[in-house]
Amino acid sequence: MYRFSLVASAGLLLGVLGSFSALAQGTLLKQWASGVVTRSSEYGAEDWGAKQALGEPNTMTYGDNQTAWAAADKNGLPQSITVSFAEPVYATAVLVRETWGNGFVTKIFAIDLKGGMHQVWAGKDTTQPGYTVNFIATFPKTSYLVKAVKVVIDPNHDMDAYEEI
Repeated sequence: MYRFSLVASAGLLLGVLGSFSALAQGTLLKQWASGVVTRSSEYGAEDWGAKQALGEPNTMTYGDNQTAWAAADKNGLPQSITVSFAEPVYATAVLVRETWGNGFVTKIFAIDLKGGMHQVWAGKDTTQPGYTVNFIATFPKTSYLVKAVKVVIDPNHDMDAYEEI
């Protein structure tokens, strides 16, 4: 299951997929993704649906879990999910909770208050399969407030598993 979070501390922010946490004035504020903006596809409207990426993580075991978001097809074209957060923040990282087929994140975009999309990370997700893992992509602090995050995945990363967040 994917979960997003942002963290900020006196201007320093950590962004994480699935939940955004913010440190402000010495206080930790955990802010999990609160809305689905869009998704390329979803396996189901409820089980394996995009809404499964909202709120605090609830998928604790590795494998095919209905409490995770999965694309409609096991393999094929790149897939994506975009989630929003209740409180926009300056971000420095995004966390994606991977629960099956790990190692599939290829790009992450931060979306500003005007809807502008900024690629903040691209590369090789080196997380290993076999257990749930929080993939954290770090990047320089954004100069704009981030209201949403788009995560792009490679559904062909593991031909025998759905890539699930």
